[in-house]
Amino acid sequence: MNRISSVIVAVIACLSLRVFAADSAADRRKAEAIVKADNTFGRRYTPSTEKPLRLYDEATETGPPDEVFYWHGSNYVIDLIFAADGSIARLLVFPEALLHTDNWNDVPDSAELSQSEMQWLVASANALQPLGKAEEIVEAPGFCFQSGQNLYCFDTYELASISHYHQVRSGENQKTNERLREVKIVYRQFVNGIVEDARIQGSQRQIKVGGQWYYGEKPKAKLFERARIGTHARLVTLGCTPNVKVCSAVPQQSKPKSAEQ
Repeated sequence: MNRISSVIVAVIACLSLRVFAADSAADRRKAEAIVKADNTFGRRYTPSTEKPLRLYDEATETGPPDEVFYWHGSNYVIDLIFAADGSIARLLVFPEALLHTDNWNDVPDSAELSQSEMQWLVASANALQPLGKAEEIVEAPGFCFQSGQNLYCFDTYELASISHYHQVRSGENQKTNERLREVKIVYRQFVNGIVEDARIQGSQRQIKVGGQWYYGEKPKAKLFERARIGTHARLVTLGCTPNVKVCSAVPQQSKPKSAEQ
């Protein structure tokens, strides 16, 4: 074997070891998270064979995500979705009926979460994977986006974003109340790597880093316009998973200490 061939073999072996080490670390991280989730949420949810699950959105995803379901009460499920590195990308809490339909009219009217459950869910998510310092917490109906009888509220943390969906109902004496119906906790991910590829899709310029495609959220998309193959990119994305065709991201301005862990 000549010298050049030996070098190539050595490089390939080195890369293979790195990939194997990364996969092992991801598997270990995911396994540890599942053990914590089992202890926190308890009963796993097993989909019924008589009710087909809603499939993934073929326009934006390549297949179903890497996820584990748990029961929450009799009407709700908790969906734990993992990122490529084995960390938690999203923690979703929604009516079990929405696993089989996208129509809220098919959801039992009794399906509702209490404020104490919301607090427990946030605390549980923080124990599984830190949310970081709270930056802005919104309680319905204040500072929420309202559309008809629907309220969409958003809380921001250093390392996550939480959205909660409410329905406004009129009660006795025309008094209104907000019923909490769904909670989505989405974790921030910090991406540092070399731009492997670039392409134009419609009006978007997308770049590929670490095997994943990203597009820039306006008005901070200049990085994506300037990025060239071989240059270094530092991005922040929310809830990105390997099955998503293209994840949205913004430039990473600074590297929080908590993101280095």
